[in-house]
Amino acid sequence: MITLTLLHPLKPIPVQVWNFEHESVIRIGRSTDNQVILYSAVVSRHHVELRRVGANWEIVNLGTNGTYLDGKRITQVPVVDGAIIRLARSGPNIQIRMGNGAAQDLPSMLAGDRTINQRDDAPQLETEITGQHPQPDELAKPAKPEAQPPPKGTIPVPAHLQLTASSDAAAIDGRGAVTIAAQPDPDPVTAIPTACEHRGGGTLFCSDCGQPLHVLHTLGAYQLIKVLGQGNVGVTYLAWRDGQTVVLKTLSDKWLHDSEARAALECEAEVLRQLHHPRLPHLLEESTTEHPYLVMEFMPGQSLAQRVATAGAVSVQRAIDWMLQVCDLLTYLHAFTPPILHRSIQPAHLICRTRLGTDKIALVGFGAIKTLVLNRTSNFVSANFSGLLRQAAPTKLLLQRAVHSAYTAPEHLRIDATPAVDLYSLAPTLAYLLTGQDPVSFYRRDEQGDRFDAKSIPGLSPALIAVLQKLTHPQSKECYPTAAALAAALRQII
Repeated sequence: MITLTLLHPLKPIPVQVWNFEHESVIRIGRSTDNQVILYSAVVSRHHVELRRVGANWEIVNLGTNGTYLDGKRITQVPVVDGAIIRLARSGPNIQIRMGNGAAQDLPSMLAGDRTINQRDDAPQLETEITGQHPQPDELAKPAKPEAQPPPKGTIPVPAHLQLTASSDAAAIDGRGAVTIAAQPDPDPVTAIPTACEHRGGGTLFCSDCGQPLHVLHTLGAYQLIKVLGQGNVGVTYLAWRDGQTVVLKTLSDKWLHDSEARAALECEAEVLRQLHHPRLPHLLEESTTEHPYLVMEFMPGQSLAQRVATAGAVSVQRAIDWMLQVCDLLTYLHAFTPPILHRSIQPAHLICRTRLGTDKIALVGFGAIKTLVLNRTSNFVSANFSGLLRQAAPTKLLLQRAVHSAYTAPEHLRIDATPAVDLYSLAPTLAYLLTGQDPVSFYRRDEQGDRFDAKSIPGLSPALIAVLQKLTHPQSKECYPTAAALAAALRQII
């Protein structure tokens, strides 16, 4: 169990308590889709997340105005029992307690499940929650008579959230209440500093205010910061909105009005909507407007392609450990009915998230769009795969096509592919991790065509060669039937 306690701004007593037992991600912010909702002008719509990492938790800041621990602005840190985080420099404080005994440590005033803000005699304090400004000596005064309740159909609104009298969208009475029907947006825009000169530096975001330093362009309410990937049909961006960094995928301009491309994007959204795994991206939003797009959770970390490119090839032990984690993810995906296929497993889509001394592999790069592309181009790829491999890459375009195809067997480039398409990809991925070479160099031509040849990979043990050869066997009945079966074979090697 994890217990979150909103602390009194002046006294070491709780204001409100939340208990969580089964969640893997706990979101805190102003938006109503958070588990912990704090109506504060300095709190972002999605301000901070607590994420389960194995038996531990980590704090991840998402807010524009920052999250602070021990007075220092944090980005992503492990959770320590009893830690107190502050949302923004002047925002609310939340204490984090771990274990079933955390609730027993709360003061007796919480008996009967009544927190301080539920008590009839609780004074309204100067906090970012209430927006009130009493004098310190008012805390000792007797409770004031209960105020006249507002008319039916209205809700009380804190002073800092009230609409101005000039607003035409709502009716405000003298009690500071606004009619429900006239409230245009219960989630006001986060207060963002506008005078920051970005002197704190940063690569993509200002280290002082957290806002993007450069914006390519905007799409809907999102500022597009950086291109993460671009294909013939789709473009994937790193995007930003209200302090939250996300991944946004949309269609390239020439495909915006293609009915099949739009349908593929909607299909991809439906696939992502089913995923509930801490190492797979969550779908946050879908837009089907004239310029459609998907918004997904950003999975920070270094891809295995980047890891090998910068640090070199890895040991057999580490490479197999990473692939065992991928097998776990594939077991989860392939258990759906029908199975969810990734279709493009390769080092660039495997994100290494190092936490507490261990590497956790996340899988990104899902796309029903690629199914559309493969369906339209499979005949070309199958017919030209052999020729591409034999050529010494006379052009960059041919080399890119050859390398991309090296992670997928030609017979798997079909819209009706089976889970074997994902299992096959682990063999060339392992080859890259162990050698740092593009796996296209480990294909050889035999009587059945161009096949992946594990025996041509230097330094492999006979046992590992046998696993890779079975993994890429041209006859499906000779391959591993499931990711779990492959994982069992890999564990025997180490």
